[in-house]
Amino acid sequence: MRKRVYRMDARARGMEETRGRILEAAHRLWLELAYDAVTLERVAKRAAVSKQTVLRLFGSKDRLAVAVADWQRPREEAARAAAPGDVQAAVAQLVDRYEEMGDANVRMLDLERRVPAVRHLLVQARDSHRQWIERVFAPFLAGGRGAARRRRVMAFYAATDVTLWKLLRRDFELSRTQSEAVMLDLVRGLMPGAGRTSP
Repeated sequence: MRKRVYRMDARARGMEETRGRILEAAHRLWLELAYDAVTLERVAKRAAVSKQTVLRLFGSKDRLAVAVADWQRPREEAARAAAPGDVQAAVAQLVDRYEEMGDANVRMLDLERRVPAVRHLLVQARDSHRQWIERVFAPFLAGGRGAARRRRVMAFYAATDVTLWKLLRRDFELSRTQSEAVMLDLVRGLMPGAGRTSP
């Protein structure tokens, strides 16, 4: 009995390691390529498994995308763990994430109305970003209620959204440092009594 349990535990660990490799491979591929260009064959090759293994564990590309989002979320939250009120650190961490994932996020926006799985991912991402805003900017939301508070949250959202990063970094070709400074200026402009960054 003990040997059977050991074999089952080893098999479960092996399957979990395989699942992790597939999730990591899919995540990296979606950072590099458009959603449509990432096939299960490519994921399988990157993860050094068969396509059939990917299908057995995840069922379809769209389900794999949802699993990747669930797998990545705690890592993303850990990477954006600035303390409430530490605006400079929060913006720096956010721009770090956009430098790694921003282009992939923007590509996803074009697919939102066409691919239900992408729509699901973006709804989750927006909810996660809003929760981040409510945590990090909590000292500047205190006392606000109802529509006024929601409006303030949305203002912070607009000042930190990936589409702003894309506008600054890709459309206007600002440096990372310049883009971060602009975002910080916008955020500080929403904070009563806070100074702005120097030009």
